Amino acid sequence: MKRSGNRKKVRAVAETSGSDATAIHVTSFGMSDTGRVRKNNEDNFVVGDLTTGEMNLSPSLRELDTGPHGSLFIVADGMGGEASGEVASQLAAATVPKRLYDKLKSLGAVNESDFAALLRESIEYANQLIYQKAAANPAYHGMGTTVTAAALFDQHLFVGQVGDSRCYLIRNRQITQLTRDQTFLNYLRDIGAELPADSENDRRKSILTQAVGSNEALDVKVTYIRIKQGDRILVCSDGLYNMVSDADLLENAGRGGGLPESCKALIEKANANGGMDNITVILAEFLGQGLPPRDDKTAVECREFKAEDFNPQN
Repeated sequence: MKRSGNRKKVRAVAETSGSDATAIHVTSFGMSDTGRVRKNNEDNFVVGDLTTGEMNLSPSLRELDTGPHGSLFIVADGMGGEASGEVASQLAAATVPKRLYDKLKSLGAVNESDFAALLRESIEYANQLIYQKAAANPAYHGMGTTVTAAALFDQHLFVGQVGDSRCYLIRNRQITQLTRDQTFLNYLRDIGAELPADSENDRRKSILTQAVGSNEALDVKVTYIRIKQGDRILVCSDGLYNMVSDADLLENAGRGGGLPESCKALIEKANANGGMDNITVILAEFLGQGLPPRDDKTAVECREFKAEDFNPQN
C-alpha cells in the first residue's frame, strides 16, 4: 500500500481534540470469562493508551481521542500445566504494553515503519522474559501464551500475532478475519499435505506451531489494514470463536448499541454453546474526521507488513 504525497511524516507529540480534523475517536470494552468447564482463567487482556501509558485490564468502557502513539488492544491465552499458563499470559499482558509504551516515549516521534517494528520487538521481548522464567523454574517448564496485539497508529491498524487468538474487522455488515491461526493444521495446508476429512473436529486444530515463551526463537507475524470511519474490531481467544459461528460473531459484535452489551452477548453465546474454554473478548469502534469514510465497494485488504509499503519513494 503506497502513501499519497508525503504522508510518511512523523507525528508531533500532542493530544488531539474532538473537533480536530485529524482526530480519531476510539470506544472500547473488554472482558473475560472462565467458561463452563475450566477451573481457572488463563486468558488476559489489555486495552491501552500508548500516548499516556494508561493500561486497563478490567471490564470498563473507555472513550478517548487517540494521541500520537495510538491505542493498543491485546488478548493473551496462556497454556501449560497447573497455573503456569496463567503466569505466561499475565506476564505477556504486562510486558508487551509497557515495552511498547516505553520505546515510543523514548523516541518521541515515529512513523508507521518504526511503530510496526516496535510492536514486533515488544512481543519478542515478552517471549524472552517468559522463556527465561520457564527455564529458571521447573514448575513453569513448557508454559507459553498466545499474543494477538492490535494497535491503531494514525489511520492504520497493525496486528502482531503469535498463536491462535484472533482479530476480526467488522465493516459494512461483514466480518473479516485479519489473523491466521498458527496451528498444525494450517501448517499442513501450507506444505500441501493431505488434510483430514473433518478438519473442524480434528484434535490437531488446536495444536499451536508457536507460542510466546515456548522457544527462544519467535516469528511474530505483523499485518496491517487501513481503518475507516465506523469500523469495529473484535480481538478474542479461541474460547469464543470455537464456540460461536462467524454469523453469530457478526450478529452480536456488529449490532448497534453499547459495546459492553455486545461483549456480554458474545460470552453468553459461547457459554450457551458449551463454554469449553476461557472466553476473552475486546470490541473497539473507530470514528472521527481523522479517518477516511467507509466505502462499501472496496474489498477489505489486509497485508503482511513490509517497511517499503510506507516509503514515499516507492
